[in-house]
Amino acid sequence: MDLLVAADDRTGALETAAVLADRLATPVGVFAWPTRPAPGGVGVAVVDLGSRHLSAGDARARIDGLPTSGRIGHKLDSTLRGNWPDELAAWVERRPVLLVPALPDQGRTCVGGIVLEHGRPVHEGHAASDVRRSVWSSRPADLLRHAGVHDVVELVDRPAVETWLAAPVGVAVADAVSDHDIESIVSTWAGCAHEVVLAGTSAVIGAAAPDGGATAAPPTTDGPILVVCGSVHPTARAQLADAERAGITIATIADDITARRLGEAGELVLATEIPVGDVDEPLAVAAASSLASGVTDLRRDVELGALVVVGGDTAAAVFGRAAVSVRGTVAPGTAWASVDGFDMPVITRSGGFGSDRSLVDLVRKTLRP
Repeated sequence: MDLLVAADDRTGALETAAVLADRLATPVGVFAWPTRPAPGGVGVAVVDLGSRHLSAGDARARIDGLPTSGRIGHKLDSTLRGNWPDELAAWVERRPVLLVPALPDQGRTCVGGIVLEHGRPVHEGHAASDVRRSVWSSRPADLLRHAGVHDVVELVDRPAVETWLAAPVGVAVADAVSDHDIESIVSTWAGCAHEVVLAGTSAVIGAAAPDGGATAAPPTTDGPILVVCGSVHPTARAQLADAERAGITIATIADDITARRLGEAGELVLATEIPVGDVDEPLAVAAASSLASGVTDLRRDVELGALVVVGGDTAAAVFGRAAVSVRGTVAPGTAWASVDGFDMPVITRSGGFGSDRSLVDLVRKTLRP
């Protein structure tokens, strides 16, 4: 199949590529803006627009730089963070959009046009406290209209989706509470609406690919595992606290002592300190760059068995524009990739995914079964 997917941050792009790789039973490439697949290329690819924290106008401009033909997917954050309303507004100027904002395996559903996390509107949860840009509504239609999209409808079931797809205009927001709902809606899109952009979470975009029936075995390692976390999402921070209770060292600087601890213990987390007050763009970029430098220093001193990166800004800083081939998922929302210049398995995940225990389980059960 041919499918070009746009995502607004690096872990979202990698997460989506991992779901596609699982379905297709083949690796999927991820490109970092402004690098894009060659025009006329055949296959499946994901482009990280790097637009999560841009101005609305700059985010729209990046959509204008993408192809106008072929099957298009647009991945958005499952708690509605980012510039996706403006990005979809840019798509609507060229093509209609079907939006399915649900990620059931993380408890995120869309009911009556409202996105919920475990039954609670997402803007009342962690998304409202995003240190760089909070979410003020859990109704995508409200956010889209605020971005200037006038033709927005909410669809409650598959028959309503079928009716809209027969004469698509603007953006349609479709309810979904299960993976079955997603598969049903996306199969309808695939069968009759090639000109419609499919927008949604990684589960939604992944459903656009045929199921190949086999996935790559996750990597395992006997060597030291370095976890790098720049995310300040409460979920990521709860995972770090649990890791520390489990005896995993948490360090905030990459010096000789940190390298020795990593080599001796075989596992360590390098993390940013939790900021005080609002985080502006220069501070966030500086923090991510500092972590990336720390990774370079520790890799020079310790031969790593695996690298785990938590947080989209962190992943972008660590990998830069290196070529990435995503092999599949190792846990929900968790991608396994090969990255040029990194001679070890690389695992990535958004800071908002998983239970408190999931980071420890990833390091001690998945990577070291």
